[in-house]
Amino acid sequence: MPDKQDILIVGGYGEVGKRIAALLAPRHAGAVLIAGRNPGRAAELRSRRIDVDDPASVEAALAGVGTIVACVRQREPHLLLAAIRHGLAYTSIAPPWIEWPDLLPLQQEAQRTGARIVLATGLEPGILSVLARMGAERLGRVDAIETALLLSVGDAYGRDSMNFILEELAQEYNILVDGQTLPARAFGSSVRVEFPAPVGRRRAYTMPFRDQLYYPQTLGARTAIARIAIDPPWVGKLLTSLARLGVRNLNAEPHRRTAIERLREGIQHRYANHNQFALVVEVRGGDGILRLSLSGHGQADATAAGAAATVEALVSREVEPPGIWLAEQMLAPGPFVSRLAAAGLAPSVYRG
Repeated sequence: MPDKQDILIVGGYGEVGKRIAALLAPRHAGAVLIAGRNPGRAAELRSRRIDVDDPASVEAALAGVGTIVACVRQREPHLLLAAIRHGLAYTSIAPPWIEWPDLLPLQQEAQRTGARIVLATGLEPGILSVLARMGAERLGRVDAIETALLLSVGDAYGRDSMNFILEELAQEYNILVDGQTLPARAFGSSVRVEFPAPVGRRRAYTMPFRDQLYYPQTLGARTAIARIAIDPPWVGKLLTSLARLGVRNLNAEPHRRTAIERLREGIQHRYANHNQFALVVEVRGGDGILRLSLSGHGQADATAAGAAATVEALVSREVEPPGIWLAEQMLAPGPFVSRLAAAGLAPSVYRG
């Protein structure tokens, strides 16, 4: 990127974006740009205005930019398409879902322009995806990948994180089990999962996280299931009850959004000291089982560490081939895990 050195963090003053900026700024002095609708919130870093819903605004914001990390949910993929068109590096912590067959024309265009796109990074997809690849490489063959992510309602997180769960409530989708496509619903079924200490066993519910929908293509899994657990557990039970009642998209109407936001703020305040997160990846292949796990405090910090590690892989050109990629396809576990460790996150690996 001889003439395009800037790293553009879209939504860089949000809960995760500001943490990504704090990780990247010391290593890329003067090259980190904070972008959003209110660039004045960028504090001491350089800033630029962008409205991701306005293609013209997106175009104007990309001058001199070589790498983009998106920290906002987007109704339309204007930012992604602009990155492909201009041959830039790009990743996102909240990517739009794109069906596997629909990736092919985007892949071809990215290869033509030289764009290097790692679609999803953060906790899940992202860190979990790289751990799944690590397990797959060690086993040599993959039969099943099952993941579980525990989040705490008292943690610091952006509105988009909670909105994702609420919008996906009772969402119908498909999972792959023993090579067969089966219907599933968010919070439709659950199992008890052993998370790292001190969390222990918790009930985890089916959730349409995007990574499980790609593992059959990227890692060859014949079973791929993703689940979520909520701390405190009663919140998970509440969401399960709402799902069983067929409640969909609690954010659909303005008065509902206001009520949900007040409820979220109240619960977050009540459980302010509950900020534990944990994740578990179980990879089964042949006669072997590997369990990979990670836990800590502050899911926003962990998400930022995963995103920053991905940006470093793009900037350093560890991710060299142009195209559209998933984290498990292009992020080598060794360097990625080393960067997580530098941020205080050390995954554990053991045979199940």
